[in-house]
Amino acid sequence: MGKVAFRYIHVLLLTLLIILISTPFQVYEYFYFRKKVRKYKFKKAPVFIIGHWRSGTTHLHNLLCKDPANGFTTTYQAVFPNNLKSKWIFKTFMKLNMPEKRPADNVKLSTDFPQEEEYALSNMTHSSFYHFFYFPSINDGLYEKYIRFNGISAIEKNKLKHKYHELLVKAALNTGKDQLIIKSPVNTGRIKLLLEMYPDAKFIHIYRDPIVTYLSAVKFFKSLLPTTSLENYQGELIIKMILQNYKKLMNDYFETQNLIPTGNLYEIKFEEFDEDNLLHLKEIYEKLKLNTWNEAEPYFKEYVRAQKNYTKNTYKITKTELDLLLSEWGFAMEKLNYNIPENLEIV
Repeated sequence: MGKVAFRYIHVLLLTLLIILISTPFQVYEYFYFRKKVRKYKFKKAPVFIIGHWRSGTTHLHNLLCKDPANGFTTTYQAVFPNNLKSKWIFKTFMKLNMPEKRPADNVKLSTDFPQEEEYALSNMTHSSFYHFFYFPSINDGLYEKYIRFNGISAIEKNKLKHKYHELLVKAALNTGKDQLIIKSPVNTGRIKLLLEMYPDAKFIHIYRDPIVTYLSAVKFFKSLLPTTSLENYQGELIIKMILQNYKKLMNDYFETQNLIPTGNLYEIKFEEFDEDNLLHLKEIYEKLKLNTWNEAEPYFKEYVRAQKNYTKNTYKITKTELDLLLSEWGFAMEKLNYNIPENLEIV
């Protein structure tokens, strides 16, 4: 694990204080959920939204979770995964301290909104890739251990699987829904593990123009990492991290996507999904045999209407960056059938 820089010691101390306060409630929670988790059986296979960061996964997740029949990991559960039974206390604390919008891209936040389950996993165990948010310098090692599972023991891997299953069961119990919609870019490289755990799992892979994905990811992580990191790092590390993670993640996905049973994978370009959300949502429901479309459609329409005034970012790229990107990510552009965008401004 990384080393906490001196200037972030106060953050570490505050975190330790919160852990100290929440631990007695976590003990109660452990005994409350222990039998429930062990006996729980999913009536419907989980649906996993996968795709690299900044590829439209959040938008798709938020949309699908508007269907009242769908369950998910809430933002509260992501932060306090072991305090669901005491949320009347910690949820109030969280509401008072949480910003209204995500700092990196102005996406609205709420304790009850859908959230990536990997955040919850990182708050339950050290065996999570998302600890790179605190220690970007060990990103490579975390990827190898907790996405590719290289260099970890069978015991640690089984513990991670147990914790992950516990997390999903608690999400189902917390929302009271049988159909879980789970979103995490990390799972793009964990297809094999997820199928070991949930053989009938269904997957939605949303992908975006790699060049736009890169520019959006740079903007996102340069805004977010200063608010989460507990170590000192150089700005160049972010670029290196993004380049390497995309290459690894997409290669790992391309190598394992054929393991997904026929009929359990839906792939869509973000650009096409953005053109007509409802058309593709209907296709998702029909092809993956999800809930009743006619019952869900009104909720989707309402959300889509509310998003019409959302302002999209515009991007510029240097010739040097573009050449590097074509060299590093050209394989994905070819595989996903993308060319250099015509409206891209090269400076």
